[in-house]
Amino acid sequence: MKISLVQIQSTENLDGNLKKMKSFVERSKEQGASLVVFPEMAYFTAKREGINQIIPRYSELIQLFQSWAKEFKIGLVPGTLREPVVGDPKRYFNTLLLIGSDGQIKAKYQKIFRFKANLPHHSYDEGRFCEAGHQVIICEYEGWTFGFAICYDLRFPELFRSLRKKGARVFILPSAFTVPTGEAHWEVLLRTRAIENQAYVIAPDQTLNSGEGLTQFGHSVAIDPWGQILSCHKTEEGMSVIELSRERINLVESQIALWESRNEVLFPIA
Repeated sequence: MKISLVQIQSTENLDGNLKKMKSFVERSKEQGASLVVFPEMAYFTAKREGINQIIPRYSELIQLFQSWAKEFKIGLVPGTLREPVVGDPKRYFNTLLLIGSDGQIKAKYQKIFRFKANLPHHSYDEGRFCEAGHQVIICEYEGWTFGFAICYDLRFPELFRSLRKKGARVFILPSAFTVPTGEAHWEVLLRTRAIENQAYVIAPDQTLNSGEGLTQFGHSVAIDPWGQILSCHKTEEGMSVIELSRERINLVESQIALWESRNEVLFPIA
């Protein structure tokens, strides 16, 4: 199975973002990908006022992405979307969808861990406007078991252990890491999640300046179960296509019996 990994600059120009995204979907299909994955909030970034205007368009945008998947006959993870909270139109779930090549929604994951940090360049508390999800989600698609996480989730290994126990061998992780934390932690955490779970990690990140006024790290990356980097962008917009290999997973498992060696009596995994 081939997966297209897209690095994109998301801005407050919704139509411009969508136009770029559709172009990448078309190019991914032309290059033989069965699934195309975008970064967190690829479709729109802005200050709070702009975001509040976009939240009500959640269902409309899902239908648009479903139409692309059907048109190009390709699976699509359109980054994440702001799913409105019933009864509170200014709050949302940070929601990831996997849409099949038939246009049907195959999986829906709501971000569990909400970003909270006080950094020299920025203070952030995602919980002020974003609800937390409560379910660990996997999905069977095209013969592979996918597990889902979003950006800040990367820092919580228990989520990935749970996904692995449920059978996931490919982690999909759309992100919007900014420069300071990206430089310090992005690659080392991604490689760790791949190595300790002997799984593929597909991690597209936003790049350049967002509509929120933050500088995104970029460096979208795909990593194999040994921790080897299969593709890595710098800060330019672009895409790459990688191929999943069961033989690679089997080889890694034959070299180190990592999963077999765990101790769930002392360290239970949900």
